[in-house]
Amino acid sequence: MSHLDLLQYHAFCLTNTGSRLSQYERAIAASVRKGDAVLDLGTGSGLLAVLACRAGARRVFAVESSDAIRLGELLASTTAFAERITFIQAPSSQLVLNERVDVIVGDIHDTFGLQPGGLASLFDARERLLRSGGTIIPRATRLMVAPVEAPAFYAREIDIWTTSVHSINLTPIRPFAVNHVHAGRFDREQLLSSPTSLDVIDFAHATSLHVGGAATLTIQRDGLVHGLCGCFVTTLADDIQMGNVPGDSSTTNFAQAFFPFEQPVSVVAGDEISIDIDSHDGHIVRWRADISRAGESSYARCDHSMLDGLLLTPRTLAPSQIVLPSFPVSESLSGRLRAHPSVLSRELGGETVLLNLDSGVYYGLDAVGTRAWNLLAQERTVADVCSIMLEEFDVSSDILQRDLTALVQELRAKQLLVPVASELS
Repeated sequence: MSHLDLLQYHAFCLTNTGSRLSQYERAIAASVRKGDAVLDLGTGSGLLAVLACRAGARRVFAVESSDAIRLGELLASTTAFAERITFIQAPSSQLVLNERVDVIVGDIHDTFGLQPGGLASLFDARERLLRSGGTIIPRATRLMVAPVEAPAFYAREIDIWTTSVHSINLTPIRPFAVNHVHAGRFDREQLLSSPTSLDVIDFAHATSLHVGGAATLTIQRDGLVHGLCGCFVTTLADDIQMGNVPGDSSTTNFAQAFFPFEQPVSVVAGDEISIDIDSHDGHIVRWRADISRAGESSYARCDHSMLDGLLLTPRTLAPSQIVLPSFPVSESLSGRLRAHPSVLSRELGGETVLLNLDSGVYYGLDAVGTRAWNLLAQERTVADVCSIMLEEFDVSSDILQRDLTALVQELRAKQLLVPVASELS
């Protein structure tokens, strides 16, 4: 992010915010006691750090990894609390304090509840830096979703890629737009059902970076579903909330999240839509929807993945240097394997990109590696896969077995393949 981008982003965060900052001020005043030590996670402009001092904090540790920390230092210097605030430019995961704090405060929100990476940062700070019984602001976030009719927005964000520019067809780019989450602002009247809850994240107790969930809603009026509207309601402290639900978003200036469908779907009142959204630490991984008519089978489905929106091919993924663990060759040959449950895969033109959501590791496979992966992920042994591929490829048994064993070693080292559970004991 350029310095101009930082200025514009923080101007957005500090102006036209609805009552978001007032809600934070109330929550901080209700949670911070005189003499408390406070950690302001991702302080940015430093505003929340100043509000914590105003509430009585003895010391505020204001951590920020970007150059926006300079904004915080400048703004805090104009207040009476400059001596109480310690600004630290570093990733919060590298932060070491000489005391545990009483309160952690952070604005880690985005259109669908959480900034990418915000959950991991909060969990890390909670476990390492917060005293037992300490307070976290916010306390919890509820993720919500509803089908939305948005023809103008869809035309601008998605169908722009069905046009031509100087006789050049833009259509090949459209799949990438369809597999991205977009920020949009929607009215309550555009929703085709009332928003429903998918998940509630309790920041004091949650441990999983995987959030999201499934829900089934009833369509309340005839219309055209262009996608899903994702939104949130956050509890900052007792009876103090903020959110961006369409029609009830005065407590924040956040837009809503838009999860597009490949094609709009015509629906009538009484239809049911089953929705499933999977997110990993604020990164939307996958969204699916299934639409059916009462008493009938599904008549429309969508299934979108962040991997399909990435401008990646296996050839663009640089191999990383790793130290392979010592898996016995006999084990590699005889043990049955499966894809790690946190692995997503995308096949394009016979090649495959793999992503481990837990580690963030990407891995590219060529056409032969893709065939091996597809077989190995079906709980087959290397020996079984070798037998199958010997019938399909003109290669000697020794070379194929050697190459497959090496591939398995690396896929296991990167936690992309794991042994079948029944064979772990």
